Amino acid sequence: MSLLFNKILEKIRISKQKGNNLIIGIDGPTAAGKTTLADKLAKKINSKNIFIFRLDWTLKNRNHRENSLKYFQLNEANFFYEPEDHMDLDKTVEFLDKIKKFNFGKKNKLNIHLKNLYNRSVSAKNDLNIKQTIDRNTIIIIEGHYTAYTNISNKIDFNILLLANKKELLKRKINRVKSYRDPSVTKQYFDLIDVPSFVNYLSRFG
Repeated sequence: MSLLFNKILEKIRISKQKGNNLIIGIDGPTAAGKTTLADKLAKKINSKNIFIFRLDWTLKNRNHRENSLKYFQLNEANFFYEPEDHMDLDKTVEFLDKIKKFNFGKKNKLNIHLKNLYNRSVSAKNDLNIKQTIDRNTIIIIEGHYTAYTNISNKIDFNILLLANKKELLKRKINRVKSYRDPSVTKQYFDLIDVPSFVNYLSRFG
């Protein structure tokens, strides 16, 4: 991880020298360490001029997702299309389009207002609104599943895929959610939804 970390920091250093935005993608299956890496980078850079766009923000409402999974869970069938059915990745595409199309030579700052994002940490509803100012030196990190999705990856300057052993991923996920979810439920979700969706995604966009 240290070699990767240093490579990312070098990319950031070069970008700052050129006075350009740098858009970094951090992708990987559940519990691969995406959020940890993004947060460590932000802490290391120690700058207010960094913005982490969490792809979890694009999740559709919980009721829709739970209802769409009932058939698969009852029949123990694999679910392959999380990005299409459970997420609104167009929100990410629109965010990146605004940055890519903005002329930072004529105007110094781009003010962005992100609305109706999924608020995992507080309400578990799509009620999160974020206002962010982007300038030509802002480092943008797109963190979460599916940064290789074509309309996202073609706007990313440096895209990273984190991987880990399947058993290790499951162990991490069980440990992460053990305070509110039974391990057997976590394992079922991991086997029927997390893994099939991510493997199918990689087969199409990896």
